[in-house]
Amino acid sequence: MADSQARVRLRQELNAHLIELGYSWLRPAKAGAPEIVRISPLRGRIVYGMTVLRSDLERKHCHDRLVAFSQRRTRHRSSILFFIGVEQADQADLEALLERLEIRGSARGGHVHVVPIGTAQKKTRPRAAAASRS
Repeated sequence: MADSQARVRLRQELNAHLIELGYSWLRPAKAGAPEIVRISPLRGRIVYGMTVLRSDLERKHCHDRLVAFSQRRTRHRSSILFFIGVEQADQADLEALLERLEIRGSARGGHVHVVPIGTAQKKTRPRAAAASRS
């Protein structure tokens, strides 16, 4: 249950990050597609987004998806920007994994961006003043 809540929060933060970058159109999800597919309304450029939890870092299925989405290209053979949302504490582990999978390195992987997302802070409700209760 905690993993699904964390994944939802990461997805929301990653979506907000992509909207800030100008990718405001959300493309409908298809089978086999990444978690997030957004399009820039001005340039028509597409971006992919995916969230990775600490538990995903050891899963072969996650590794396969990372490799597959990092290698996808447009019809004109240009790279598709690929954003990966991850907790700040897991950023170094993810970057090491990307190097081990040969997705990012010194000569390649410039289209793959790791987006570190801070830990969730508990939202507290403001308490009603004692004077307003009387």
